[in-house]
Amino acid sequence: MTWPPPPAPAPWLLTLALLLGAGGGQAQTAPTPSAPAQAAPSQSLPAAGATLTLEAALAQLAQAPGVTQAQLAVQVAQQNLNAARSALGLSVSVTGNASYTGPSTTTGTDGTTTAVAGSLGGSAGVQANLGLLPWSDAQSGLQAAQRNLTLAQARLAAAQGSGRLNVYQQYLAAALAQQNVTLSGQTLALRQRQLEIARVQQSQANATQESVLSAQANVQLAQAAVQAAQSDLESARLNLAAALGRDLTGVTFSSVPPSAFALPDLAPLVARARTGTVDVVQAQNALADAQDTLAEQERNARLPDLTASLRYGPAGSGGLSASLNVREGTAGVGYSLPLGTSSGSGSSNRVVASVSGSYVVYSPAQRAQLSAAQAGVTQAQLTLNVAQQTAELAVRTGYSAAQSALNALPPAATQVQVAQAALSAAQARLGAGTGTAEDVTAAQLALAQAELNLVQARVKVQTALIQLQNAAGGTP
Repeated sequence: MTWPPPPAPAPWLLTLALLLGAGGGQAQTAPTPSAPAQAAPSQSLPAAGATLTLEAALAQLAQAPGVTQAQLAVQVAQQNLNAARSALGLSVSVTGNASYTGPSTTTGTDGTTTAVAGSLGGSAGVQANLGLLPWSDAQSGLQAAQRNLTLAQARLAAAQGSGRLNVYQQYLAAALAQQNVTLSGQTLALRQRQLEIARVQQSQANATQESVLSAQANVQLAQAAVQAAQSDLESARLNLAAALGRDLTGVTFSSVPPSAFALPDLAPLVARARTGTVDVVQAQNALADAQDTLAEQERNARLPDLTASLRYGPAGSGGLSASLNVREGTAGVGYSLPLGTSSGSGSSNRVVASVSGSYVVYSPAQRAQLSAAQAGVTQAQLTLNVAQQTAELAVRTGYSAAQSALNALPPAATQVQVAQAALSAAQARLGAGTGTAEDVTAAQLALAQAELNLVQARVKVQTALIQLQNAAGGTP
């Protein structure tokens, strides 16, 4: 949202301009007076550069280092997930081996010697493996990759929310400081004019030295306020430049918070926080890892290390084969062709089946590992409960802060109406000859200050709402 076009000059603005212009050489040291807070901030300062809107600043947030790093982490996690999904399919490989046996001689029982010729053997084949059972490494890797992607996405949302909040805070701080520079300059001009009037009255014996010193102190305070406002503007400008990674020298800020706000429902925010914040996702992943470790230890304790194989082919080697490893949850199938002089091509094919395995009957170390895995699951569950409670507390605290900020808006708006009524009364007294131009000027500045206070209250509401969304895991 940007400031509306400045309204047509009101009569009291002309009075303010005439009064401040009559301040002489002292008034010339103050910044050039401009319209009150209703005018666009981009017109309050000299046009030394381009105007930056809040929307344009937020559009550059994607290039922020923290957001870029989180985006790259999401891309890497997505690639790892795709690789894990591909690993669930068949893994096909080519196999082969070669061997050579040199010539030898054998001696029979009758003492005769027989020469045995050398032989060249080997095989070539193809092998396919598949993670068949749910606890295979491929399935576990897929689940871990999915959890890592969820965590990377949560971190990206947190980085975007944090960067968005930082841009909002720094931009609106710069916009407020920009208005405050103008208002403090107008106040300084008024205080200088009042000092000049006090000195003239003292020369005419209508004012005391105390009145002059008091007016001089007001000028000094106003000068300090101008310097503080300029320093705040420069600080906010530099902080925003650091957040956006660009030079903002001479840039003016034209956006202000909206005038109306809506407080979101608390229940959906709590539900999102208990499932989607970074700390909760990390705790969920840790619990899932602990549960996987416990399941693995339980399988090692209950299931035998069993491998079944089946081969159909020549008596020596080769042919079609299949195998299943129960504990690892993998299955394989392959075919190999014997090669060389010892391939046994003349022998008939037959079926060869085998089963091998082992089962741990007694192992204190295995029991200790199982107990440690169970304790790990319990600890991870407690950590998750604490993370969820902490996330819910942060949301409820942010919701309360947003409510308090919203409740501060009506009084601030009422103060603007009070200041408007006081300005109307001062103008009426001036018209009736019972008031002074300084009274009107002071009322105008009081109105500008009340309007600035209202904008500050709206800034607090907007930042509180963004902080509330960040506490719930970012904007949905």
